[in-house]
Amino acid sequence: MKPESFLKPLTDGRILLGIVFFAVIAIRFSLFFGVDKSLWLDEAALAINILDKGFGEFFSPLIYSQAAPPLFLILTKLLTVVFGAGEKVLRFIPFLCGLLSIFAFYFLLKEVFKKCPRIAYFGTFIFSFGFSFLYNSIEFKPYTTDVLFTILVFLIWLKIFSNNNISADDSKNYKKENIFVFLFSLFPLFSFGSIFSLSAVWVLLFFRKNKIPFLILTISFILEYFFVFSNLNSATSVYQYWLPYFINFSLLKCGTTFLEILRYHLFPSCFANFACIFFVFGIFCLYKKNRGVFTISLLTIISGLCASFLNLYPLYGRLSLFLYPVILLVILSPLCFSVFSGWKNKCVLTIVFIFILSTVFYNPFVPALYKREEIKPHLSYLKDNIKPKDKIFVYKNAHVTFLYYNKMYDFKNETYICAFNKGDNDCINEMNRFCDSTPAGNSCYILYSSEINAGQNIKTLNKIINNAGGKIIKTDVNSVLYEMVK
Repeated sequence: MKPESFLKPLTDGRILLGIVFFAVIAIRFSLFFGVDKSLWLDEAALAINILDKGFGEFFSPLIYSQAAPPLFLILTKLLTVVFGAGEKVLRFIPFLCGLLSIFAFYFLLKEVFKKCPRIAYFGTFIFSFGFSFLYNSIEFKPYTTDVLFTILVFLIWLKIFSNNNISADDSKNYKKENIFVFLFSLFPLFSFGSIFSLSAVWVLLFFRKNKIPFLILTISFILEYFFVFSNLNSATSVYQYWLPYFINFSLLKCGTTFLEILRYHLFPSCFANFACIFFVFGIFCLYKKNRGVFTISLLTIISGLCASFLNLYPLYGRLSLFLYPVILLVILSPLCFSVFSGWKNKCVLTIVFIFILSTVFYNPFVPALYKREEIKPHLSYLKDNIKPKDKIFVYKNAHVTFLYYNKMYDFKNETYICAFNKGDNDCINEMNRFCDSTPAGNSCYILYSSEINAGQNIKTLNKIINNAGGKIIKTDVNSVLYEMVK
């Protein structure tokens, strides 16, 4: 073997790429199988929709203030029919989409930074370790599908539609474009967040005068609005819940909202203000060096901000996860598209490099980072210790998770579930009346599990139950089990 052939894997980066992929895949599998966490309120609410609704009903409004793409729900329903409705089954599609997103983002970086292949390795590593992305990859919500389909829109647009060599009479390429636009039209049924990158494509098709692809996408938007998105109108509970998180026609709030988005996606970095500077610098670099990426990136972000500005989409926290690959793509661009020279360039690149790397300086293996409400340990205790005439009172906000897990634990005891819309005082009064009716010598268990005002609610319950002679049996993350013996 020639020395050149032996050293080739080192020089072309294949070993480095293998190390990156091994590391990011290993951590995802270790989190998915290693972090044993209960479903929390939102996950359980979506799970009950999966279990109680038929396939055709996923195109109509969901219960418990939930909203999710219909094809995401249908695929999850199919998995539960085959493998059961366990936590890992419900979370499998978000996990799979998170995994596929890593490979898709690598190919996107490879396409954008053709002259700087090492950035594809570095960027993939940074992308994979973003905490918001990691967290949502092991949670039963559709936000990692937003990430995957946004990346796919960018990748397909840059590889298929941005080819400047397509001639006006090239029928094969036009046929290819029409096929991919038809695929684009299905994306919102899998991912609500993909609508913003598709809106960018729609605008670009209009200005490029691609009549047939533009018409296909326009018709699909209209049909999906009437059959899917019109169900999420202002009269629904899910819209009312997210109402405070809209930009709500405030230009000033556009800036603060985008800063909050940067802070959310670059967690645990505390350099959100610097992130804004690097983002602007990245946009400038893309404008100078790669107009195609600059245009679709900026249009995607503007589409999201406009939707929130018009009270059509709450651009907040996990609902903005579709912007994560776009933001990182922009911030990475100065590492390749230098607009300075000499020592200025080296200083800028060093600062950007350190800033981006700072976002992965945390321990992703800490299970507590991924847990929100741990009701399952309390239910296991009840299953092992409860007596036939004992009672269970479920405090409000724990009602949905209790309903989901009770399908597995199947408690036969008399149970009172405090309604979600009851006030705290009403719920406490109902708890006192229900527990007072417990037969002598038996116990009334009070189950609290919710991150909503957890500190204050637990403090209040501790005081009331202690005064009534009750005690704490078990505590866990935002969750407490009390016992009052009569």
